Amino acid sequence: DVYKRQAFYCALLNQQPMGFYPPEVLIGDARRHNVATLPPDINRSDWRYTLERTAPGRWALRTGLHAISGLGEQAWGRIAAARAGGSFAHLEDFCRRTRLPQDVVENLIRAGACDGFGERRLLLWAGASLDYRPDELELTGVNIAATLPPLPDRAATAWEYELMGLSPRQQMMVHYRPALRAAGVLTTGAVKQEAAGRKVRVAGFAVVRQRPSTAKGIVFYSLEDESGLLDLVVKPDTYARLRSV
Repeated sequence: DVYKRQAFYCALLNQQPMGFYPPEVLIGDARRHNVATLPPDINRSDWRYTLERTAPGRWALRTGLHAISGLGEQAWGRIAAARAGGSFAHLEDFCRRTRLPQDVVENLIRAGACDGFGERRLLLWAGASLDYRPDELELTGVNIAATLPPLPDRAATAWEYELMGLSPRQQMMVHYRPALRAAGVLTTGAVKQEAAGRKVRVAGFAVVRQRPSTAKGIVFYSLEDESGLLDLVVKPDTYARLRSV
């Protein structure tokens, strides 16, 4: 059933690194199997991936804070200890109670873990206005109001890939699909369903690359977009000609 499927993906992700595919591919495969994936959240996430009840009989896969670059177990210990006293009300409350270094707080904001406190650009601005000295007692400073344009969705996804190697919300190729579709570039799913025997163009992330010593110079790629994976075989002459690409 669905719960067993969600538990299966949660267990796989919590055993990384292992196997053939990176977490980015496992998250994409989970979404394609109707497993809801949730971003990291400073008030809801554990250290590892967990299953979170979203409605009676419905569960989703919540991203753990360990996925965020620069956040170690010591920082997680501070967050967990502070959160035991109650949820964080806002960014200043989080900073005051955890005393984490500012670069760690910025990574949490950029990865989306503080979205419950507000828009990411405004949170970064507010965090910079705090007189923030880790391991000291009181936060002081003047919060200078600013009007900032919302962070574009593609930039938010790019930050998530930068800090977590994936986006729990959506695969990056979603942002390029309209332009690719207009240029006649197919999805990986369309290639598998419709393109037998004809020359096509397809685009995606090269999530796996192998060049076995026994393959006589052939390179194998797994290309991923929002619709799935496509295996590519690149012959030696093609690889030599297009190696820089």
